[in-house]
Amino acid sequence: GGKKNSECDLCAILCFCHSGPCRPNPCHNGGVCELGETYRGDTFVGYLCRCPLGFDGVHCQHKCSGPLGMEGGIISNQQVTASSTHRSLFGLQKWLPYFARLNKKGLVNAWSAAEGDRYPWIQVILIFAIFKMFVITVFVYAILLQIFTGNTDNNSPSANSFSPPIEAQYIRIYPQVCRKHCTLRMELLGCELTGCSEPMGMKTGHIQNYQITASSVFQTLNMDMFSWEPSKARLDKQGKVNAWTSAHNDQSQWLQVDFQITTKITGIITQGAKDFGHVQFVGSYKVAFSNDGEKWLMYQDEKQQKDKIFQGNFDNETHRKNALDPPIYARFIRILPWSWYGRITMRVELLGCPEEQ
Repeated sequence: GGKKNSECDLCAILCFCHSGPCRPNPCHNGGVCELGETYRGDTFVGYLCRCPLGFDGVHCQHKCSGPLGMEGGIISNQQVTASSTHRSLFGLQKWLPYFARLNKKGLVNAWSAAEGDRYPWIQVILIFAIFKMFVITVFVYAILLQIFTGNTDNNSPSANSFSPPIEAQYIRIYPQVCRKHCTLRMELLGCELTGCSEPMGMKTGHIQNYQITASSVFQTLNMDMFSWEPSKARLDKQGKVNAWTSAHNDQSQWLQVDFQITTKITGIITQGAKDFGHVQFVGSYKVAFSNDGEKWLMYQDEKQQKDKIFQGNFDNETHRKNALDPPIYARFIRILPWSWYGRITMRVELLGCPEEQ
């Protein structure tokens, strides 16, 4: 009868499931295929993948258990709030909400609720998109009427899984049992619901050295052993020489990645570095992209109809994430530093997924 939800289609699937859409199983990473009246756009596919904990996407192809940025700094101070703040030493020490970052060091290195706060909470706002959260590492808290086990000491992390996962832009943690003060450091683990915000391999090395090039390379003391090559521009890289630094400080410099194939890029994470104690970072940058490495297009600010300038870093260590919305579809991407502190210096991760996703 011309119905979109065709009873005949569904009957055919149910009656011939041995050769239907679940045979072979289209769900990856242990996903369970379920038959049903399911559409992808206007196409009737007749199945749905139930993904195991830690995976997401149409075919459970995306990992969904990466840190969302409490420890690294992608989640900014302004995104973390709390019901109260503990003050000590006559009010000079403030245990602020944004100190609640996993593995934070220092004399004041966590969030702590005020003594008189009978119902303390700490909240994180995830501003880029709706996120799916699977795991959270915290002190002791209760949420959704379920009590989760927290820590037994002041230093060892404790992990808890949400099954089913939470899909939300705001998450609030309510400590229930505390020793002395309700105090915590934490990380949120999960992914964006778009399913296309996975690290592309700068940090892990999946993007190989030959795929990363640059306009110029600086050498400390003009020595080869202190050469800040583009292949070192990997997020969180350690060592004395642990980033790319350009030989010149001007707006003609660039760092380039060749993905080898057309790729969907949805975000960029940047980080600065230190050159023998000297803090260096890129404060803002532009982005260009190409499919052949010769013709380049500048990423545009759609509202202002001009080249978009992205906010970069404020120090040498904190991660800074910028979303590309709309995303870039290209083989090559270039980051063009626009302002900097010290020297043009970058460590980078690129976020995205293969073009077809």
